[in-house]
Amino acid sequence: MSIFDTFRNPAFRDLLKDQRLKELLTRREFRISEEYIHREFISRAGDDEVRSLALRFRDGFGELTGEVKKRLLPFAVPFAARFAIHGVEFNAMGKRVYLRVEEVKPLDLDWVTRRVVERVPFLAYRDGLLVCDLERVPRLDALLAHRVGPARVADFLTLRDLTLRNGEIVGRLGVVL
Repeated sequence: MSIFDTFRNPAFRDLLKDQRLKELLTRREFRISEEYIHREFISRAGDDEVRSLALRFRDGFGELTGEVKKRLLPFAVPFAARFAIHGVEFNAMGKRVYLRVEEVKPLDLDWVTRRVVERVPFLAYRDGLLVCDLERVPRLDALLAHRVGPARVADFLTLRDLTLRNGEIVGRLGVVL
């Protein structure tokens, strides 16, 4: 697969539609909108018990809201979970984003958090940390695994900064030589 085949890939083109390509090339900065995250990931995470999921990004934190409906309860219980970026691992050993779950309302129920996380194959949850393995994200895995000869291109990139802003995730890329 050549690099030109990557640009012809509809998944890659959809990802670029949400980006500001000029900023990516000149400032090495990318932006991912909350609409893109909702369309690709959040809409697939709900089930009969956890539903009406919505994700919002604010300055420095994100908030996931939804409803939990258990068979024994006559009504759905709304919940909100607030999270922030705890750390980023973006090197040859792995490409992961660590999110710290700061607050869950009205009750901090680990089973609800685990239930939502179990529905998304590239997420893991333990001890208040949510781990997103970027190499397992369906649309990113092929892009991150792209090779030029024997070397993976993504191994020469690093994620220098990742922040949550109103309505988007903003990251800055660096080059590792």
